Amino acid sequence: MTPSWLEAHASYIDRYHSSTTVKLTFNAGLLSFAALLKVPIITADVLDDLRPVTLKIVVSLDEGIGKGGDSDPKFGVSDGVSFVGFEMVDQKTYELAAPCFGIEGTSGNILGDRREISYASPKPDDTFYDGQFVITLKLNERWGSCYTAHDGGFVKTADYNKRLLLSKGLTLEVYRDDEAEKVGIKFIEVTVV
Repeated sequence: MTPSWLEAHASYIDRYHSSTTVKLTFNAGLLSFAALLKVPIITADVLDDLRPVTLKIVVSLDEGIGKGGDSDPKFGVSDGVSFVGFEMVDQKTYELAAPCFGIEGTSGNILGDRREISYASPKPDDTFYDGQFVITLKLNERWGSCYTAHDGGFVKTADYNKRLLLSKGLTLEVYRDDEAEKVGIKFIEVTVV
């Protein structure tokens, strides 16, 4: 999903954005935890709720924003009610948190009822920021992982309380942390198994 593809196919895109052929940039907005982007992946009534489904989401973020600014986006999926995914933090937040950690909440214009999962530990020793993340979500098992290149390969796992109702469909969703943040997305790749 390139910037132009995302603009053409998103069911929702935050109005405080700009795009080029290589990057979709979300600028500061009015609300904390605001939805930035929603893209339908699977329509309602295609899957039954007990179907084993695994999603792999590969994200490439703008390194310049992540190295020098406030940028802590949350990527994941929802069934229109519940959201599960991971938050990717900017480099300055590495002192407090792992490069990515699990998050769940209620889908909407803002991400409500947020719960952070394993925010602070474990953390890798490396502190570079390259903006590359691989998220795996095992929706029927309510489990996920986020992989980064830190320490030769760092994996953060999360166990979710929320269970998505697959029969309601699945939507890729991206949220910001606070209203002053910028988020730069180079591409997103989603694979459904």
